[in-house]
Amino acid sequence: MYSISEVSKLTGITAYTLRYYEKIGLLPNPKRLDGKQYGIRRYDDQDLRFIKFIHGLKQTGMKLKDIATFVEEGCYVTREEPNIEVKVIFRKRIEILNTHIEKLEQQLRELEIVKSSAQDKRNFYYSLLK
Repeated sequence: MYSISEVSKLTGITAYTLRYYEKIGLLPNPKRLDGKQYGIRRYDDQDLRFIKFIHGLKQTGMKLKDIATFVEEGCYVTREEPNIEVKVIFRKRIEILNTHIEKLEQQLRELEIVKSSAQDKRNFYYSLLK
């Protein structure tokens, strides 16, 4: 089990941000030390993986609103044949991820242009040194 400060160190997410994500419902309420309502937060490995997943989505520019929609009906998937309601959830998640992937691909194209320009400028300066 991990404390909030340990999770913060392991993920690079501040304790303040973790509390905020919990407050807005992005993260489920963690277990508490001794089961007290206001006791010290305790996170397990599954919580840590989920927090890293959420952080990864945020780091790639996904809006908190979209992340919240993605996780609102639970994020854990079983290997069982999904029923109709679960399939609707999966389709919604696929749509969110497709939109996000399209944005990331656009960002990659834009970064390639900037990279190429920087390389050209660097080569120009190298040529002046010769």
